[in-house]
Amino acid sequence: MVRPLLQFGHVRLIIESRTGAPCTEHLFEQTRNSAVMDLMDPRWTTPETFSRWALATDPAVDAEQCYPLPGPVVRSEQVTETSPSLDSFVLAAETMVRADPHAVTAWLDHHAGAAERESDLGRAWLRAGQSLCVSDTASARALTLIAALDSDTGADSRHALHGLAQSEPWHVAHTSTREGVSGHWPGPAKALCAGTALHARHVLCAGHLGDVRLLDPTNGRAVGRLTSPHNGPAAAIFCLPDGTVVAVDDFGGVNLVGEAPRRPGLRALLEPDADPWTRLRRAVLAFPQRMAGATLTTAASLPDGAVFGDSGGRVHVLLLKENTVDVTSSMLHDGPVTAVTGISLEGTGPTVVYSGGVDGRIRVWSPGVAPMPEPLLHGPSPVVDLSASGSEGRSAALAVAQGDGLVQLLDLDSGTDLSFRPGPPVRAVCCLRTGAGELRTMIGMDDCITTLVPRPSRTHNSR
Repeated sequence: MVRPLLQFGHVRLIIESRTGAPCTEHLFEQTRNSAVMDLMDPRWTTPETFSRWALATDPAVDAEQCYPLPGPVVRSEQVTETSPSLDSFVLAAETMVRADPHAVTAWLDHHAGAAERESDLGRAWLRAGQSLCVSDTASARALTLIAALDSDTGADSRHALHGLAQSEPWHVAHTSTREGVSGHWPGPAKALCAGTALHARHVLCAGHLGDVRLLDPTNGRAVGRLTSPHNGPAAAIFCLPDGTVVAVDDFGGVNLVGEAPRRPGLRALLEPDADPWTRLRRAVLAFPQRMAGATLTTAASLPDGAVFGDSGGRVHVLLLKENTVDVTSSMLHDGPVTAVTGISLEGTGPTVVYSGGVDGRIRVWSPGVAPMPEPLLHGPSPVVDLSASGSEGRSAALAVAQGDGLVQLLDLDSGTDLSFRPGPPVRAVCCLRTGAGELRTMIGMDDCITTLVPRPSRTHNSR
């Protein structure tokens, strides 16, 4: 990275490199008129000044022995501060979430043995470490830690963490991890979607190899698998209203997953084209052929059709109207569209489409109506995934996964927002309601799938 920058005359670089290292010698060979400052030279730091600073930083340090390197002085100060807590540290749920998260991470990295690092709590902490270190309360760390802890292990730890996280706006319904001892790990989640028709009680999960599993939303376990002749990675997966499962691969192709649903009866056999869902299915599978100058990047189902996003920033909506499939498109993003979803207002009302892109914007649009001029959200990171849930008599919700690892659940009626940061990169989200009306948000990652439920008392509170 440095070598090409050295070729630009208008660029000035300050490079820190160790004396005698091969990379340092190569840099000398490729630079002209370079000025070298030897940081070990006493003229840059006098012994008296260094000694005063070192003793002020840590009175117990041997300043003469450390001179002229500041690193040992700083490390000595850190060890002095953290040693008492580390020496008496116990690997227990309540102790971990109440301690300094940086000290716990350091203890697991350098002080604990393999048994502690490979324990259920140790693995969960290291998996979610980035999020734990930015949480400022014990209750928030308890929520993050239990979301990373496999639900089939550590019953005592999970019970303690649930109690500590009571004040948080989320409840962890279940978590499945790669290291789970029960063997119920469904695999990595690259794409998620709620099932319809014959798959109505399942969540569909696509892995990095193109395989599609049927997950039970109550416990996250895989209860079935769908086969496809195309085994490439899936950029998106969706389930049409009749139960047809379709995947968009990383190259913009649209493929059928599993078998297409069949209507019973003699008429279905004699007049297959009379089925409106068959026409929608054919239009969806043939849609890539209509693209010119762009590639499909994402897709989702609608209550009466499907929606696609492409690499040029356009969103395409296919709606089934009587005996035809209408296609409406709109330019909504600067750069590729990365996520789409949609709902019907009040269950049977007009279709509303939500789209997200690499520009960090989430746009709202209804076919036949001009898109809202201002984005619903505009964040600094690309939008990774979107999932909406709406049903008659209940508030609509939108789950958002950001590229920086943040997951948000927006109440589209009240405008309130709940957020959660699991730690590992988030690949997909799925927002759905159970048969009892409970709103759930499933978060898919490479080695962990967790499902959160907003607490009723917190549903209408802003974050």
